[in-house]
Amino acid sequence: MQPDSDIQRETYGYYSGLARVVHLERGDIMKKTFLVTMLAVVAFATNVFATEAEAGVLGLKPSANQSVTQPSGNNNAANTDVQSVTYDTVKYQYPAQQLKTEGKNFDKYNWRLFQRFDTGELMVQAWADGLGWRIREYADNTYERTPGERTYAFDLREEVLPYYDCEYTMNGMRMSSSENKFFFMRNDSGDMDIPVRMRVGVHVKPENCYPRGTQIVVPGAMNHNGSGEPFAVYQELYWYNASNGQTTNETAEDYNAKYGHAVEPVKLYYPSVNRALYVSGWCLDDVTKYMPIIDSVYLDNNPENNSHYTYLLHYKLRSLPGMKQFT
Repeated sequence: MQPDSDIQRETYGYYSGLARVVHLERGDIMKKTFLVTMLAVVAFATNVFATEAEAGVLGLKPSANQSVTQPSGNNNAANTDVQSVTYDTVKYQYPAQQLKTEGKNFDKYNWRLFQRFDTGELMVQAWADGLGWRIREYADNTYERTPGERTYAFDLREEVLPYYDCEYTMNGMRMSSSENKFFFMRNDSGDMDIPVRMRVGVHVKPENCYPRGTQIVVPGAMNHNGSGEPFAVYQELYWYNASNGQTTNETAEDYNAKYGHAVEPVKLYYPSVNRALYVSGWCLDDVTKYMPIIDSVYLDNNPENNSHYTYLLHYKLRSLPGMKQFT
């Protein structure tokens, strides 16, 4: 069973060619001069796991067991640098920009360091660039608009938004959906028909930014010894069940109390679109939970090793507690 049409297209090999990369423009520099001292940035606690030739239990807690706000537990050098800097909000647009310029340590996966000083908007393209990942706009309707041509863009037509960016209830569980999505893809997968990727729903209303467990799409691959792994999608069983209207060891009321509402809506800095766009900060945290795990498998950028590393990624993801594999 395949719950999402974009994944169905990948199964049949529709994705090929280079991705359409979203380019963002820089905003105007603030006119008013002031300094912010001891900026407290909530860092998302992420563990980076070493690559193993064979699968092992990584001890990653499913996001269903995490606090909805996912607070930081880090107290390392990077976190100390982040909180001890005096931020110049005139010279720089967002914390990571200054930290990088001054050679400070910081967690590149922490998207909160890429929120603008003036508006709080997320510089999503700058964040993706710093990670070494790419982002692609996607909507089913625009992808199929011209038969035989692939189009990667949002569908923001007013006549369809009420139907495709909305809240709904399934078996008593409150959820939201969006036709528009960001695909986060590894840079080294640009020449692959099906890149390693994760998605985040993009909404036009902040109240629609509900949590949704990450799906990780991994293409088929072969290791250097000739053994193969088929195309697969990975998602925590808790969220796989939830997407089908089933609760896991709880009632619908329990689910709704934790996830049946918007959690940390984040406005995007996205000047190429003439309207406000939002994503769930919870969903960004969930994506960044897996990014370092995926990155740790790819030890170099040699294209001859890419399939071998992707083969190992299947084992890595399958070893995570509570992970569901499906196609």
